[in-house]
Amino acid sequence: MSQHDPNADFYDGLAENYHRMYDDWWAFATDYTEVLAGLLATEGVDPPAKVLDVTCGIGTQALPLAAKGYRVTGSDLSGRAVQRARQEAAARGLDVELVTHDVRRIADHGGRDYDAAISGSNSLTHLLTDEDLRQALTSAHRCLRPGGVFLATIRDYDRLADDNVQGLAPEMFGSGDDRSIVVQAWDWAQDRRTLTAHHIMLLKKRNREGWDTTVRTIDYRALRRAEFDAALKATGFADVRWFFPDHQDPQGMAPGQRSSYYQPVVVARAA
Repeated sequence: MSQHDPNADFYDGLAENYHRMYDDWWAFATDYTEVLAGLLATEGVDPPAKVLDVTCGIGTQALPLAAKGYRVTGSDLSGRAVQRARQEAAARGLDVELVTHDVRRIADHGGRDYDAAISGSNSLTHLLTDEDLRQALTSAHRCLRPGGVFLATIRDYDRLADDNVQGLAPEMFGSGDDRSIVVQAWDWAQDRRTLTAHHIMLLKKRNREGWDTTVRTIDYRALRRAEFDAALKATGFADVRWFFPDHQDPQGMAPGQRSSYYQPVVVARAA
């Protein structure tokens, strides 16, 4: 991916209104990052450990981790998302290093002694090929100290593909002139290995009648867990484990592999 990649364009366009996909973005971010911090703690990664968020966006995971006392560096392909993250960090008095960088080459930014590297919000599934995913995981591995922890969250594409899920149902957020409606429609590739998501956002026009409508399109890889496991092991990670949302019961789930996070979480260690 380059600085003019369609993924960068998508998140550049979304950065200003990203928070309007939630009733309270910061409450959502802090609540769910608390879950991720708990998983990091079980791996021995406690504040003030060094954490690298390789796909930080506007700071949904990076900023709450910094608020908990972690020493955080956040990186993202979208320059506007990174700028928004800086604004959100400044508004909360948080000391976070935030840079614009390609996840596949994050090791080039410097640093080989991070205690953990994370990627939240299904971000790594924008890497559509085995080679792109290999480069990203290899680069993240190079940033970690020996035994460092890698943590990522992705959608449950094993289930979504099997169930032929066609998108995300409309949801309304906010109130009054701050209302927004968000919906996604998905077009699956014939082989069901990728999907194109049409992200539709309606924003209530402030102080006037009507709604502004934006449709943005982006591609995802429907990354299965077995594929992610294999990619992690091939790039030097070991002890790969999955944690599933409390409300899900995937086949073959080992006892105890649950979390209150809203997406499946994978945890591994740098061998």
